[in-house]
Amino acid sequence: MSWNFYEADTVVFWDVTDFPIHTDRTYLETLKSVLVINGYTGGLKIKAYGEKKPNNLGDGVIFVPKREKYARLNIMLLDISLWGVDLVRLPLIPRNVIVLAENIKETTNFVTVSWNMRSAGTKCIWVLPDDYEDEKIYHLRLPSAHIFWRWQDLLDGKKPMSEEDVRALRLKAPSDLHYYPITGVKNNVS
Repeated sequence: MSWNFYEADTVVFWDVTDFPIHTDRTYLETLKSVLVINGYTGGLKIKAYGEKKPNNLGDGVIFVPKREKYARLNIMLLDISLWGVDLVRLPLIPRNVIVLAENIKETTNFVTVSWNMRSAGTKCIWVLPDDYEDEKIYHLRLPSAHIFWRWQDLLDGKKPMSEEDVRALRLKAPSDLHYYPITGVKNNVS
């Protein structure tokens, strides 16, 4: 079956404290224009999380106030998981999900959730901070996703990272393999 993700609806889980927009445009307008430039024409829903609600979120954006980073990540994780459960009950149609959050470490289970989101009808898009390769790549596992975007490239309306660039990142980042052992087989991956 061939899926057309460019016409599919997109849901966004966005930590606006980690990825703020400092322009006169709203978060909604900014992301919508980037998606349209890159060929995505479906509907757009944004759920934002942050210490303080930005004045320029845009109409219809849901905001969840959480001051502490760990609390924001955990409520976002819960919301993504609930969204994923709803997908199981809905007809199988193409959907896009975009996650914008920094410091996604093992203790928040984001990497595991990213594996669970990858279904036939879902395209996962993760936005990485611009300094991801500088130091974070050696501490944080790269989530499972179809597409990765660097933050500034997304803001500038540029294309997502190439498959070659993502492959190179995966070679540098810690391995996910030891978190998904095959039953009955001893896993020696460290």
